[in-house]
Amino acid sequence: MISLLASELLKVRGRWLPWILSVVLAALLALTIFGPYLSWRGSGTQSLEEFEQQSFVLPWSLAAILDTVHGVGAILLAVVAASFVGTEYGWGTVRSCLIRGQTRPRYLAAKLLGLAVVGLIFLAVAFALGLIFTLVTTRLAERPITLDVPAGPSPAEVPLMFLRTVYAVLPYVLLAFFLAEAFHSTAAAVGGSLIYTFVEGILLAVLGGIGGRAADMRLLFIGHHVNAVLELNRIGVGPIQAGFVLRPRPEAADLLDPAQATLALALYCLFFVGASLWLFQRRDVRS
Repeated sequence: MISLLASELLKVRGRWLPWILSVVLAALLALTIFGPYLSWRGSGTQSLEEFEQQSFVLPWSLAAILDTVHGVGAILLAVVAASFVGTEYGWGTVRSCLIRGQTRPRYLAAKLLGLAVVGLIFLAVAFALGLIFTLVTTRLAERPITLDVPAGPSPAEVPLMFLRTVYAVLPYVLLAFFLAEAFHSTAAAVGGSLIYTFVEGILLAVLGGIGGRAADMRLLFIGHHVNAVLELNRIGVGPIQAGFVLRPRPEAADLLDPAQATLALALYCLFFVGASLWLFQRRDVRS
């Protein structure tokens, strides 16, 4: 398995797509942090309103960074996941790997492990870069660099906040993985995952606005459970989301229990992995 994983990582390292997507995420993180700071500086006032404070001053800006890491990272890693699987069919390398005696479960497991390693590194580097950006803006705003604020996280809780974000990204990545396996196409998987992500945000807002039984239908969507998990990253009680997000933030009364949401996301992940394996086991790979 180690040799298979090394082979998958080598394939990713030689592709240009992950590197370009890394630059895109870095640029959006810079915009998330430096944009509000420059807007505040340009306003000519020295008072820090709640929005600016949550956008670029530690520790409140941690939530904005993680919102962006999730919102953009989920989309970009879905593209990587689709390419991870779809290009193998386009190149005709799947069949050549299987006829050499490699079992289908091992082949798929190596793909998933390789994707997990790449995704974790991708998100960790993005989070570290966001921290560097917000350290700079906090100092430029002449504010102390500290976590010691009301409802602020402890140093041990910061990695936990990051891990929650990674966990909330996982279902979207596995959805793209499943679509690539289902359609044997990078384009179909990328298009399907992007459509789902954008349509989901719209439907969650519409269903939440309607209320009643329509609001209960939000339980069918990944994003409704993601909201409950990522709400644990919030610092303070501000009503805003300063980072890059595609899903509406519901009222506190509409949020699910975090434990229930965590279990639901795990079930989504298991379904996508199980369905991918089921399809891969039963299909005749001709190319």
